[in-house]
Amino acid sequence: MKHILKLIVITTLIFGPAIAADDHNHKIIPGPQGGKLLESEPQHAEFFVLSNKKASVTFYDDAMKPVAIKSQEVKITVEAKSGKVALELEKVGDSFVSKTTLPEGDGYRVVIQIKNDAASKPQNFRVDYHTEICKECNRAEYACSCDHGKEGAHTGHKH
Repeated sequence: MKHILKLIVITTLIFGPAIAADDHNHKIIPGPQGGKLLESEPQHAEFFVLSNKKASVTFYDDAMKPVAIKSQEVKITVEAKSGKVALELEKVGDSFVSKTTLPEGDGYRVVIQIKNDAASKPQNFRVDYHTEICKECNRAEYACSCDHGKEGAHTGHKH
């Protein structure tokens, strides 16, 4: 009996971290508008670039229905080749939308900071902005929902 317990303990120590890590390798959920779904708490948030190149952030409940803006706060900073730019946002319906467009081109980072209210700790998200269309999911690469869309997996972007 002691040998079986030792075997269970050793097996747990060896394979436990791998099993726990696998829990975090879940399927990428696409944003309802076609944008990048951010794993914010307590609601989901979607970063989406509108056809007029303005950035938007919309919050969703677990059923992916839009949630009205109440006390949420959002900041978007673009780290383009031309320099850092903080986008000024305004509330438009159930979304925060930038008053100006994103800088020209792509291949730069967009940092989205979300706070549930003024007193809460900010949640930061980084999105590598690429406009090329993924051949598998037909989404812009910044919002790709394929398995190869994980951090650092894409290559060959036109910069």
